[in-house]
Amino acid sequence: MGTQLQNLTPAPSSTGSYSLQVCAVVDETLDARSLVLDIPPSLRERFRYKPGQFLSFRVPLAGKLLTRCYSMASSPVVDALPKVTVKRVDGGRVSNWMNDVQVGDWLEVLPPAGHFCLDEEQPDEDARPLVLFGGGSGITPVFSILKSTLHNSTRPIKLIYANRDEASVIFKDELCRLIKAHPDRLHVVHVLDSVQGFLTDAQVRHLLRGSAGGDYFICGPGPFMDTVERTLLALGESAGRIHVERFVSPPDPDQLLAEEAVARAAALDSHCEALIVELDGQQHEITCRPGDTLLQSCKAAGLDVPSSCEEGFCGACMCVVQEGQTQLARNDVLSQRELEEGWTLACQSRPTGARVRLKFPD
Repeated sequence: MGTQLQNLTPAPSSTGSYSLQVCAVVDETLDARSLVLDIPPSLRERFRYKPGQFLSFRVPLAGKLLTRCYSMASSPVVDALPKVTVKRVDGGRVSNWMNDVQVGDWLEVLPPAGHFCLDEEQPDEDARPLVLFGGGSGITPVFSILKSTLHNSTRPIKLIYANRDEASVIFKDELCRLIKAHPDRLHVVHVLDSVQGFLTDAQVRHLLRGSAGGDYFICGPGPFMDTVERTLLALGESAGRIHVERFVSPPDPDQLLAEEAVARAAALDSHCEALIVELDGQQHEITCRPGDTLLQSCKAAGLDVPSSCEEGFCGACMCVVQEGQTQLARNDVLSQRELEEGWTLACQSRPTGARVRLKFPD
């Protein structure tokens, strides 16, 4: 009897990505499009995601394989398929390429990653307001969180959504439908640069009235996020309840290879005799090859630790250094507070002492 190919799970490419087909394209605004991805049954578990997470895409351009992350605007509890929304950026190589994608095209996609997610395990979450700040295309992950929370809880939600002008408002019609469906729970405030100017500290203070003690999620342009975060901290809000999603474009592959060679050479003199890894409640003691990253050592030992891009920009391999010293070669993800708390990126970090203990999030 022949092999039933439809029951086999497609293997990832050499770069860890999977081929997914675009099954729908939605023109959101003049310069933003949403791409809906078809997930075959054999990959549905691999591409299961949490509200607020993102997908990384490997895009071939000018002889290079470039990687970019785009948050999912879809909700795993509301929408049947994942959807990413990409805004065309002047001079943006990948954003322009993605905006030319058509239905039926195949894309190379890494599994979901990211920690910009609402903690749904807290028993008292329903009593706490949820305050979302989205700037421009930064609306995508907070929109996923918004839709999921409306479906899963009774929490009050406030969305402060900043855009250049009214024509730039992504998901405008869908937002209107949600407001009509949940008038007592969802409050949306639009801030337009063309009317109010750029968001200021004073405006943030005013918009936050009545929302003290909430959970805050912020995504958008750098100055926008800095203004909101700075104001929240000045108001005395807990840093642990302020979540900021920052995306940067990674270097081209040749630059990454050069940085990898320098970091590996610098670590060759360090010898780690014991790397202790806590993963899924179990402890493993493994050895390290000189120059290898923490992630490379874990994979060589057969440990299935979380990872995605392996280039230091997605944050999927975040872990806490509980003992010993490590050297982080590249960091575009972790905040200063997270670094001080002991977080590192396993794909970019190498041991610098004889004994290192790591813990990956459960």
